[in-house]
Amino acid sequence: MKKVWLTALLSLFPAVAGAEVYTLPGVVVTAENRKETKDTVFLPHETLTEKDMERMGASNVVEALSTALGVDLSSGSQDSRTVMGSNQLMIRGMNSSQTLVLVDGHRLADEDTASSQNMNLLQRFDLSQVEQIDIIRGADGVSYGSSAMGGVVNIRTKKPGSGESSAGFRLGEGENTLYFHEDAKGKGPFYLAVSGRVTRVRPLSFWRDSFSRSIHYDGFDVPSYGIRRYAGLDGLYDFRNGSTLRLKADYFDEDTSMRFSDASMDASGIHVVLQQDEKSRTERTQWNTSLTYEGKTAGNVYSGEVYYSRLKKYSETWNGRPDFKDQIHSPYVLPALTSLTSRLDNLFKARDYDRAFYEIWGISGKDTITRGSHRLTFGSEWNRSTYTGTRLSRETYSGTGNKGEDGHGQTNGASYVSDTWHVNSRLTFLPSVRLERDSSFGFLGVPAAGLSYRFNDRMTWKTSYGKGFRAPSISERYIHLDHMGVTVDGNPDLKAETSRSFDTGLEWKDGKTAWTISWFDQKVKNLIDYEEMAGSAMEYRYVNRKQAELKGLEGEISYALLPRWTVRGTYTYLDGRDRSENTRLPNRSRHTAMLSLSYDSKAPYGLSGMIWSAFKKDFYFDDRNYTWNEVNLSLQKHWGEKFTASFGLYNLLDKKIDALYIHGRSWFAGMEMKW
Repeated sequence: MKKVWLTALLSLFPAVAGAEVYTLPGVVVTAENRKETKDTVFLPHETLTEKDMERMGASNVVEALSTALGVDLSSGSQDSRTVMGSNQLMIRGMNSSQTLVLVDGHRLADEDTASSQNMNLLQRFDLSQVEQIDIIRGADGVSYGSSAMGGVVNIRTKKPGSGESSAGFRLGEGENTLYFHEDAKGKGPFYLAVSGRVTRVRPLSFWRDSFSRSIHYDGFDVPSYGIRRYAGLDGLYDFRNGSTLRLKADYFDEDTSMRFSDASMDASGIHVVLQQDEKSRTERTQWNTSLTYEGKTAGNVYSGEVYYSRLKKYSETWNGRPDFKDQIHSPYVLPALTSLTSRLDNLFKARDYDRAFYEIWGISGKDTITRGSHRLTFGSEWNRSTYTGTRLSRETYSGTGNKGEDGHGQTNGASYVSDTWHVNSRLTFLPSVRLERDSSFGFLGVPAAGLSYRFNDRMTWKTSYGKGFRAPSISERYIHLDHMGVTVDGNPDLKAETSRSFDTGLEWKDGKTAWTISWFDQKVKNLIDYEEMAGSAMEYRYVNRKQAELKGLEGEISYALLPRWTVRGTYTYLDGRDRSENTRLPNRSRHTAMLSLSYDSKAPYGLSGMIWSAFKKDFYFDDRNYTWNEVNLSLQKHWGEKFTASFGLYNLLDKKIDALYIHGRSWFAGMEMKW
């Protein structure tokens, strides 16, 4: 009777997000740890295992995701300063802010503008603690809620109790890393794991010679470099009755610097230096904690979770430009010049700083019941996000240069239900719906449906239709940004961005060969963007003004050449357009292809590795198309089960594109010990 009441109680909690999926030969394992056939997983998905990441020689999550189908991690944007040292995270061409990043199924506090969300988040994880990364391509607003318009990246960490510990180091042209993960062996019922990581990112410089808003940038950009630290504590109690309680806490901090190219402009015959020898320093600290209970009975699988995440950021910028009064001197029209120099002093400050504090806390729960040919999953979630900082305030204390601070919050609550219905031995149908209320936009209903038909043991056809949405962030509603020549104001009346996604395709697997091909069409409404304010130069306000359509074709094929060799190829064609202006969406590649050859001797003292070629054609950036190819090599030498040495070369062809922060050939080498 207690189990029945517990199941009913957990069903009232929010669901962190449907069943996260990852593939194994012939089966899919969901977050409820239930094995099911591939026919019941409808949205295109991919899983990167610990072994996959090892073969690539990946040192961080960005490198681990670099070969994933449909994922674009390019650097740069129309204003590259906003993402210097970072990477966009686009799935099927949807914006980075429209991709949801989860850790063990829950959200983390992060910066919340379109040019900052998810840009630095992927740098904050200890890869030695990551068991696998699940990637879902396509809108899944029903299961995951806001921001899952383009897809989901769920980073799943190792649960304590495996008894596997490791320590190692990696040296490279881009960064040096030292790490450990200690999971002591024991018979239970309590297990404890501790992990730590220190990374020093090296400075790399890129030449910039471009014009933006009549400003000429001329010099070297040096993206973020400095030190990053991570520490984690993970405890699990096994009740020995099919249920567990897990308490996880981790800490991250970084201290990084950037340097910027010089900038100037010519107006009315006057040459004005806007920035010179400019540099900045940023400190970020993040705490994440979660308490998760999971259990199962003969007919139920249920879970509940409470989580909290906070991010503190402080950044400071120094500009060594000459004083504008000394640059602009004329005996005529003195009042106008006084106004101009005052305006320039405000936009291109000799010193500026920003302080921000983000928090998110929430509770979630779900329950899956299997009855006959139906598997019913239902649950709900509640979370609250807050942001306090200088960019939400218009107040500046005269004479001191100090800024005021203001804060805002928004609350979200939702419930959803889905039914995986095995109509017969070949046909499976999945209807689902989510009801959500957000304090920023009100009430929203989100439907979705999937259909799978298995022609035979080798071929399956799948199609899905889903809605996605993204709530306007606190910054988009309330920010007042006056920095680097641009003023941006928030808009409290913004509507939620919404999308509808349609996907259909075939899957085939027969012996050594497996392939998939699918076509997708995504339409987005109420895209949040800037609009220049009437009568004001370089002053903008957030508005819902754009509509976009992203459609394309993607395919993947893998073939086992020999027991130790595997070849894999992927291809994506993407046509992304801003329908409100009938123009191409920037920072996207029209053609993306990847070809890899993997080797695993499967011997205790053997070799493993991978060589792969990543090709991009017509990457649209800053009104120009770029085409390039990168060839990468990674090798591992094993000495039994304890020691592994790794070596690799990225960008073997030494391709360099300063505008996209592609640096050229780089190397890495490392050693890992397991016990």
